[in-house]
Amino acid sequence: MQIQSGFLVFLVFYTLITLVLLHAVYRTSQLIVDEEFHLRQGEHFCRGRFHVWDPKITTFPGLYLISASLLGPFKACSVYALRLTSAIASIVNAYFIFIIRRTVVGKQEDARVLLESISLAILPPLYFFSHLYYTDVLSVTMVLMMIYFSLKEKHNYGALLAFFAIMMRQTNIVWVGYILGWRALDLAMKLCLPNENHQYRLRDLLTTVQTLLGSRFMFVRVIKLIFSSYYGYILNILAFMAFLYWNGSIVVGDKSAHVAAIHLPQIFYFTLFFATFSGSELLTLLPRVLRLVRNRWYITAFGMALFAWIVQQNTIVHPYLLADNRHYTFYVWNRFFGRWWFARYLPVPIYYGIVVSLAFLLFAQHNGRPPLIVSSLVWIVATVASVALQQLIEVRYFILPFLVLRLVQPNVRPSRKLVAFEVAFNLTVNVVTFYIFFTKEFYWSDYREPQRLIW
Repeated sequence: MQIQSGFLVFLVFYTLITLVLLHAVYRTSQLIVDEEFHLRQGEHFCRGRFHVWDPKITTFPGLYLISASLLGPFKACSVYALRLTSAIASIVNAYFIFIIRRTVVGKQEDARVLLESISLAILPPLYFFSHLYYTDVLSVTMVLMMIYFSLKEKHNYGALLAFFAIMMRQTNIVWVGYILGWRALDLAMKLCLPNENHQYRLRDLLTTVQTLLGSRFMFVRVIKLIFSSYYGYILNILAFMAFLYWNGSIVVGDKSAHVAAIHLPQIFYFTLFFATFSGSELLTLLPRVLRLVRNRWYITAFGMALFAWIVQQNTIVHPYLLADNRHYTFYVWNRFFGRWWFARYLPVPIYYGIVVSLAFLLFAQHNGRPPLIVSSLVWIVATVASVALQQLIEVRYFILPFLVLRLVQPNVRPSRKLVAFEVAFNLTVNVVTFYIFFTKEFYWSDYREPQRLIW
């Protein structure tokens, strides 16, 4: 009860600070980068002009429909009101982050859950966009709610939220697939291994596959149960596949700048993102990682050589990355990765170390808790699908893979001091990024308003 009160206190402070920052951001600038398209479209829908559509917009109209539903009846269609929808969604996100983590870990870990929830709620890239009118924050809201209802075995609600998640961003289809894949495989294993204690290992998954391939009766039984239990997720996926066939692309509107391509180094960039904002877990795993890297030096050498080859063969530099100096990634690339030919290879040992850490996190037993083998495998597939098919390096693409992993996987139980350090680090990064946003400005020739730095 005490920890619940602690979370409510945090939520009150979080709400107040978010609203204060929302006002400060509005006073500083009323148009940030691609908000130009979102704000204009949001106003059209808010005022009932549903026939108007900007061809530059590449996502489904979920964000604008929400704005129309919430703001339209009150004729509150200003920039401030539209941005307020993101701020409110971020408060909802903070709540669902807490209750999802509490559902996964249990009430006995409430003190650590509270600290983790604070850390994830103030995740700097997500928190920054909570004060702008982009699709990302509401997209996270819908995915978090879908995950929560799935964990609670309320799959009809989960499927409804899956539809809303897809309407926010098409790429959320991979997280609908994640939920369906996790639940379907878990159901299959429980049916094929009825005498097990549900603490599965990888060999149990292989045994399940062999059983299904070897028994037509069991295969049909499992398929029927999957359809009857999770038909809502399946219908969402089938409808999305029909859309892909009809549209010819996952993108609506302007397809030219968002052509899918295999871009494996994006996985490495995601590992850097994960390491930056998951210090508590990586520092806890560091001794085990260092022992493995040292004792299996030949595997380490091969792995780093493979990573370097992937960097050499598959690095894609999107024109937007080189042209738009309003994002931090522009400066990281132009002042480091793109400045010297060898610079992009320097982080390879770091990539490898973080990948090993993720392998421990996903597949090793922690504090007597078995790994969620099925969830881990499906998370890898979903993450690769959502990240490695994007040409443009954009930190916002990493938010959902990061949150899903941190929320759903068993906890490595870092010390409270380490989690508190992670909270302090995220808070510091937020302070610095908002300070830069408020104080540094520059001008583009085709914009009257000053431009500012964002994630």
